[in-house]
Amino acid sequence: MNIEVIKQIIKSWLHEGYAEGELSVEPEWYILWRPEELEEINRDYELQVYAPGFISFGGNGGGELLVVNAQGEVFYIPAIGMNPETAIKIASSLQEFKEYMQQ
Repeated sequence: MNIEVIKQIIKSWLHEGYAEGELSVEPEWYILWRPEELEEINRDYELQVYAPGFISFGGNGGGELLVVNAQGEVFYIPAIGMNPETAIKIASSLQEFKEYMQQ
């Protein structure tokens, strides 16, 4: 999935009041990154090195990143010990993920 598309989706969610809150699925909490910080955060976490093919758009505040893959599926992945095999799928799309978010 294209990072620019993800930025637009996150921007609309933030505009709707979704910035941080409970999730009805694991990891049970979400914090969305600001769209203008996505490239820097992904670079700082070195996702392309340790979890190629994933883009982070948020976290849970407890050491796990919320990520999306090229197909648009949503996973959470530990920031320490990160690799594609540790990713746990939680939604088939960002739209499905949004249904689990609470404000």
